[in-house]
Amino acid sequence: MDPNSPTEIADRLRADIRSGHIAAGAVVQQEDLAARFGVSRQPVRLAMESLRAAGWLEPGRGRSLKVVEMSAEALRDLVAVRRLVEGEALALAMPRRSDRDVLEATHLQERIEVETEPQALEELDAAFHTVLYRAGGNRRLLALVDELRREDRRPYHEQQPDAEIRAVWTRQHRALLDAFRAGDAARAEAALDTHLTHLIER
Repeated sequence: MDPNSPTEIADRLRADIRSGHIAAGAVVQQEDLAARFGVSRQPVRLAMESLRAAGWLEPGRGRSLKVVEMSAEALRDLVAVRRLVEGEALALAMPRRSDRDVLEATHLQERIEVETEPQALEELDAAFHTVLYRAGGNRRLLALVDELRREDRRPYHEQQPDAEIRAVWTRQHRALLDAFRAGDAARAEAALDTHLTHLIER
């Protein structure tokens, strides 16, 4: 795919927002982004419009757009939906999970615990949860999980190995992984619920 296509530019901007490199509330200008990516304004404008339509950007002053700041209420609503959707995905997957799923999830968690680069950490976290849910086999449900996760503006740049929030996150992932490995559906679903609820409390 063309690295300067609107889709690729939108993906790179989304990654910058999720990692905290572009802060919530920051104003983004077509001219600045065109210079950054070395392209005309047209692909930048299309990329910004797609992010606006997806709820990542909102109108600012004049013709500018700014990064949406998620309110506490919006975060609560998002987490409530994620608890329902991801809980169902995990419940479907538990009786169908394989030894390979367990091994892969374990390997991903080990990598998560030593990773320091925010974008890589985000990708590993998404992969970890995908492995937990994929045995359920419902592709539309998995796509919805991915869509909802993309709305979560959790700042992965705060997840440094020595940070307290990282320690909490690790304990929650380990509890979820242990229940997944043991095939204990009730315990796994409770651990997932605790993990997602913590997104509001942090």
